[in-house]
Amino acid sequence: MSDSNTQDNGSVENETEQRPNGGGDEGDAWGTLDSSSVHRYAKMPVDRNAPFYNMNHKYRGMAIIFNHEHFDIHSLKSRTGTNVDSDNLSKVLKGLGFRVTVLHNLKSGDVIKYLQQTAEMDHTDNDCLLIAVLTHGEMGMLYAKDTHYKSDNLWYYFTADKCPTLAGKPKIFFIQACQGDKLDGGITLSNRTETDGSSSATYRIPIHADFLIVFSTVPGYFSWRNTTRGSWFMQALCEELRYSGTDRDILTLLTFVAQKVALDFESNTPDMLPMHQQKQVPCITSMLTRLLVFGKKH
Repeated sequence: MSDSNTQDNGSVENETEQRPNGGGDEGDAWGTLDSSSVHRYAKMPVDRNAPFYNMNHKYRGMAIIFNHEHFDIHSLKSRTGTNVDSDNLSKVLKGLGFRVTVLHNLKSGDVIKYLQQTAEMDHTDNDCLLIAVLTHGEMGMLYAKDTHYKSDNLWYYFTADKCPTLAGKPKIFFIQACQGDKLDGGITLSNRTETDGSSSATYRIPIHADFLIVFSTVPGYFSWRNTTRGSWFMQALCEELRYSGTDRDILTLLTFVAQKVALDFESNTPDMLPMHQQKQVPCITSMLTRLLVFGKKH
């Protein structure tokens, strides 16, 4: 007799795979679950238990930079210095083998349309996908030229069910934007005292696996940009990618990006004391299931 999964909405679903502990799995949700019973299939880019992502496809993949400097919204100032970020990031990503496209000051509808079109492309011969957004933002929202849109629209179209040729491949998102208006004043520290790995085997993955989403700051907080040198986050990210992008795994690299932003930067606005000597740290959300090392691309 097979086990069954009991969901918190009271429905019962037949279990198709026997669990090691013999028990049923319950979901921590309340209400109707949005799920499809249809099994979808996509090409396996790497063996089931491989520790590293396969970065040996024909191409590195697409890198799209949405660079927003000017806005139709009167309350939003122009983002002086963002073109420095865009140019530096583009140069670094080209050095890593990406095919880079930079899009300037698009309206929200055009941003969404470009994302949809990209998701509909064939990425079979690509290692991964990278999308960067440089703009104004607030909690859960990003600004295009004309209005705001939800930040999760960026990755919505690239889940494995919607973009199967990127299934099992890294999908990377770098977002330089405020997530609120809180300030981080910092604090001063003192020195007082499964086993089948054959390539013919099949395995299932969640549709949200293999995403890496990095915001320049933590939810609710301000994100800083120097009008001459660019944003703190992009300065640190480009430097780490330039010097360690081919040999460090991405989460180790991003840890050093966070360290650099947290320790090496501090706001300098003595004429505006509440904004003076403020700090910042990036926020990293990883759904990666393997180590990601770009390596050299010939």
